[in-house]
Amino acid sequence: MTPATEVRPPLLGALRRAGLSRRSVGRSVVIYVSFAVFAAWVVLPLWFTVMSSISQPAEMVARPPHWIPLRPTLENFEAVIGASSRGNNTSDQNARILLSLSWSLIIGVSVAVLNLLIGGLAAYGYSRFRFPGSRSGYVFLLVARVVPAIAIITPFFIAFRVTGLINTSFALIFSYLLFTLPLSIWLLRSYFDALSPEIEEAAMVDGASRLRILWTIVAPLAAPGLIATGLLVFLEAWSEFFYANVLTSQMTVPPLLASYNSLQTFSWNTLAAATVLSLLPPVLIAVVFQRYVVSGLSHGALK
Repeated sequence: MTPATEVRPPLLGALRRAGLSRRSVGRSVVIYVSFAVFAAWVVLPLWFTVMSSISQPAEMVARPPHWIPLRPTLENFEAVIGASSRGNNTSDQNARILLSLSWSLIIGVSVAVLNLLIGGLAAYGYSRFRFPGSRSGYVFLLVARVVPAIAIITPFFIAFRVTGLINTSFALIFSYLLFTLPLSIWLLRSYFDALSPEIEEAAMVDGASRLRILWTIVAPLAAPGLIATGLLVFLEAWSEFFYANVLTSQMTVPPLLASYNSLQTFSWNTLAAATVLSLLPPVLIAVVFQRYVVSGLSHGALK
């Protein structure tokens, strides 16, 4: 009699022939399912907002819902941009959206540039020099990063009110700078630590000053890290809501978009169009500098 052969399911047999076990297959399934759920969590709200911005108001209450508008329109964007250009529309939010976008861009760029200048010098100092209190000062910077924003909003508000800086761009730039500098110093220091100091030492032997070395040698080598840090800081300043809402009168985009909900005649389509307009600048900047961001962050991660 021939010995009894083990009967295996065809799929399991194929997986074992390919060198895969049930555990590895189960782990792969969990990973892919988790990724699909996360992608849906991120993409579906964005898709709904974009489709709402080009939909008629009647399609918002259609049953079943229209995932793709049957009659796409740009009237919602025309209402927002037209009101901003004329400045005499009944909707104050629509009339101020382009001005708020401009202020958000100015404040975000200013905060990013100041972070690269101040944070870059500080990070280079922490990376290349050891001085009394350097370690404790660096730890203090990292601890300051986790302080809740609401914990120090009252001193900020009183100080800016006394100095007459309430509802000004300087109030937001100064506030954002204090919260983003620890992040910039931490990221840039890890990048400077990965750069070999031998080139700098050779330049110093040739008579170059430390500032000249930093500007002509270190900065070009650290360009991916600088761009990645500047972009992260810009995105944080662009999307900040709490301080912009307390210290200014809807100067930037986030508090202005939130005020749409206070209108007596609320239009979701108009809000969606304004939201899409507010997403364009950071998305375009991220796409343009994507290569530098990936290389800069991966370099810091692999250090």
